[in-house]
Parts: sequence; C-alpha cells; structure tokens
Amino acid sequence: MHLSVAVLVCLSVTFVTQTHGVISNACLDCLGQIVSGGGNGCGWVGGSYLCNKYAITEPYYIDCGKPGTDYKSCVANDSCARGCIQKYMSRYSSRCFLFSFGYEFPLNCQDYGRIHTGGPDGCRSPSTESYGVRVYDYCGLGPDPYAEDGGPV
Repeated sequence: MHLSVAVLVCLSVTFVTQTHGVISNACLDCLGQIVSGGGNGCGWVGGSYLCNKYAITEPYYIDCGKPGTDYKSCVANDSCARGCIQKYMSRYSSRCFLFSFGYEFPLNCQDYGRIHTGGPDGCRSPSTESYGVRVYDYCGLGPDPYAEDGGPV
C-alpha cells in the first residue's frame, strides 16, 4: 500500500516538473508581437538593454542558461531566443503554480507573459497585472485570470 502511494507521488511530481515552462508557439509569437511589434534589434529602454522581438536582457539570458555561443548571437537567432524563454520558464514557472484543495491550476499565456516581463516572481507582482491583461486582450490565449469568474476566452 505505502509503496504504491510513493510511486504515484513520484509519477505526479515527474509529470508536473516536465510540464512547467512549456509555452505554446502561439503564446511565444504573441509575446513577441506585444513586446516589440515583431521587430528585431537591440536598444536601451528604460535603463535596460533589450534585444530581439522578445526584449531579452543579458541577465535574462544568463538565467536561461546561456544557450548558444553568446548573448547577442543567441537573441539574434529566433530559435535560440525562443529556447531561452522556454528554459527561463522551466526554471521559474513553478513559483507561479497555484494549488488549491489538492488541484493544480496550470499556467496560461498571461502568466508566462507576466514572468517574461516581470522576472521570476512576475506572475505574483501587482506591477505586471496590466501586462497580463494586455496579453489576454491581444492574444486571447487561455482563461482571463482577471475576470470575476476566471472566465474562458
């Protein structure tokens, strides 16, 4: 009896770990449109040096594990930049999972957008709520977390 419970717990933890940070291509595309209108390039914005249509900073690149050969070449390559975002979400999205009454509520594009723009705890920061609404309004991916009933798209 105890062994089967332990096996189920291990399988559940493995499944949850593997699903954290998996952003759909549609969500990544949407985030790129919201952040920069889909344009590429680098520049200073509000005291931060941002690159690529996803506005990836060098500290973000370091947090995602420094894929590719270096920061600028990775963010200039859409595949590397998207992989960096996936790794960043894999690293930090578990901070945002909500557990209630034994159920896990999966993250949606708004949550990922808030982490992307607000850092590791962005999904919990009041400063990123308006960005989450913007993602919902522009992308319409997943339930609106700010609707009174958490309503569907």
